[in-house]
Amino acid sequence: MASSTIASIIKQACTEKAEATFIADENQSLNGIELWENIDAAVVHLYELGLSKGDVVAFYCSSSVPHAVTFFACLVSGIIPCCLHVRETPERNRKNIEFIEAKKIFTDLELVEEAQELIDANNVISLSNDLTASEPLTSEVLEADDPAVILISSGTTGVPKCIQHSQATLAATAVYGPYSYDCWDQSDSTMIIMAPSFAAWIHTVLPFIFIKGRVLFGAGFDPVNFLSTLEKEKITLAPLVPTVWRMVMAAEPEKYDLSYLKTAFYSGEPGSESLVEDLQAKICVNVMTSYLTSEGGCASGVIAGSDILSKEGQAASTGKPVKDTEVRIIDPEGSFDDQLPAREIGEIALKSASIAIGYYGDAEGTKNKFFAGWWRSGDLGYIDENGLIFVKGRLDNRINTGGIKVYAEEVEAALLKHPAVQMAAVVGVDDKKWGQRIEAHLVASETVGEDELVNYCLDQELLPKTHVPKAIHFHDALPIGPTGKLYRRGLIFESN
Repeated sequence: MASSTIASIIKQACTEKAEATFIADENQSLNGIELWENIDAAVVHLYELGLSKGDVVAFYCSSSVPHAVTFFACLVSGIIPCCLHVRETPERNRKNIEFIEAKKIFTDLELVEEAQELIDANNVISLSNDLTASEPLTSEVLEADDPAVILISSGTTGVPKCIQHSQATLAATAVYGPYSYDCWDQSDSTMIIMAPSFAAWIHTVLPFIFIKGRVLFGAGFDPVNFLSTLEKEKITLAPLVPTVWRMVMAAEPEKYDLSYLKTAFYSGEPGSESLVEDLQAKICVNVMTSYLTSEGGCASGVIAGSDILSKEGQAASTGKPVKDTEVRIIDPEGSFDDQLPAREIGEIALKSASIAIGYYGDAEGTKNKFFAGWWRSGDLGYIDENGLIFVKGRLDNRINTGGIKVYAEEVEAALLKHPAVQMAAVVGVDDKKWGQRIEAHLVASETVGEDELVNYCLDQELLPKTHVPKAIHFHDALPIGPTGKLYRRGLIFESN
């Protein structure tokens, strides 16, 4: 079903989008013809910098039209882009640049000095919104299995992985992505506030390039600005992680006209009944979620719409696999063939057209995680008797307390059911008696006591006694890692 290369999808989309606005930010707007002309000029610029097919370059920037143009130019020319986390430490970014052997860094003007601390100043290139080419581009011949992009994982549970996708796997993400959003044509539009270093950038932008929708890049995040932009730009898809959605719903969304929204989408963290109910009441009746991973891509998506999420007991589900996707729940200690029965928790394994080709520079990691088109996710979950998939946490986030294995996400989901709890992070802390003790860190909208929360989880039969936190800490905010997800490891240090 997928086109052979992402490069061919980009070129065809620009041709068919023609004179309608394709991508825009607060400073620049390009229709399809203009976008291809700018990509053309950017490729010429890349060649003038001495770059060629197979070279790796890094991006250290926010999301914008200039970034998208140069990023697409890399995909079209066979140059391999890798977006760095601007919130990562300079030391970590320097190591990543050295590891991937990036020849240049493309950066925003205001980040040039920071970028120069990461690589030789002569290799730092400012992104430009004024690109012109003296002659037409001679298209590079690209094959489906040519390496296309490197995605750096967050590293919040260990050393970051460099995930490599090919022209074909990115094409599959573009083609299958619309299933996750229920957006299918040029009338659809979305607003991108995540940084380019997020895999979610790829998972949202490429599908909208495929359907030839309109993509608006936002500069940073503010709940009020986000809502006003949704109204002003008549956006049809709003994608955020649950933590950020809760910020938006606290900013009085009822004051804005959101009638053009077709889908309120969340991913990256488990949902809850209260989240789904609030999104339907305050944002959009059609709520969707998808289990998406950097290694898996959109063709590996597991999706759920309001028809699933609104039913009792199913709000925490990620739904059913996208067409042509295969999912297995396997023994974490076994092989891909060691499948587990319904409702037994095991490791989620995926097979699809968008599975990554492996880990850059890590043959052993690739061998351990990838086999015959399958990938072991490291995520734990189960499939119920209706074929719905429930993600229960990470192998990395498993807490062993008194010999009982508890998943942090399971305890967080229970705590988030309390109406006063806005954010929750659960960690295992070293304990002489229990091995690890369960501790929770919360952000609450009103005063609520530790005993009240413990009793709530027990009285509502949300958790067994063995899973109830031994201590609960309250904060104004919880630490967020480079990719915007909860940074649990920081809380472990705090608890100790």
